[in-house]
Amino acid sequence: MPEQPDYDLHLPKALTYPVPVALVSAGLATLLYFLLRRMPVLAGVLCGLSLLVGVVYTGVHVFLRRLTNLQFRLQARDKFLDGIPWRGDENVLDVGCGNGILTMGVAKRLTEGKVIGTDVWTEGSGANRLDVFVENARIEGVADRVEIQNENVRNLPYDDGAFDVVISGLTVHHLGFDTERAVREMVRVLRPGGWLAVYDEPSSVFYSARLMRRLGLMVERKTTNIVYGTKQSATTEPEARPR
Repeated sequence: MPEQPDYDLHLPKALTYPVPVALVSAGLATLLYFLLRRMPVLAGVLCGLSLLVGVVYTGVHVFLRRLTNLQFRLQARDKFLDGIPWRGDENVLDVGCGNGILTMGVAKRLTEGKVIGTDVWTEGSGANRLDVFVENARIEGVADRVEIQNENVRNLPYDDGAFDVVISGLTVHHLGFDTERAVREMVRVLRPGGWLAVYDEPSSVFYSARLMRRLGLMVERKTTNIVYGTKQSATTEPEARPR
């Protein structure tokens, strides 16, 4: 059996107990009903809250389980990358590359170009490890077209306009108050005419789209999870690079 790359994305441990949480929620609601049955209004409110916790927890579990499903993620990756008109000779930056599911997808579309995957590799980063990225590149047969670097998107070390394409998948939502700084950096290292593409949850994509427009990119949102922008000129960014 041929080797398979490791692109696993695991659920947070706290969200892996839908059946026990549902049972506890239902059991607590039943107990509250019998204890407070002489106070129907209070009993109804507390029982409803207990059941709501179980429903919300289970709903979040189901949603994230689908989001972390490998087949679903591969399909989402291809849909995301298909929105970029590849020539095959691009220099590409993958911001927050993790184990390289996007990086390797890009590399397979290149003939002469190269893709750099960047992330902040630290102890305790879970399944996202530098050695797994390197091994995935070998298994996928694209090791000659990829490079891995330990860099923070908030302060990228690359020259202005160094890349034809900059992509980011499921990274923006981790950036919090630094999102604007990170998007500015991604725009700065993008060449005029180049593509910036972000895949993330809807609120992060909406905010990224707004920042991209503010920085002068021509922006098109394909779905609630995907936004593309093209850089119009070398003077796109109106403000100085943040320090």
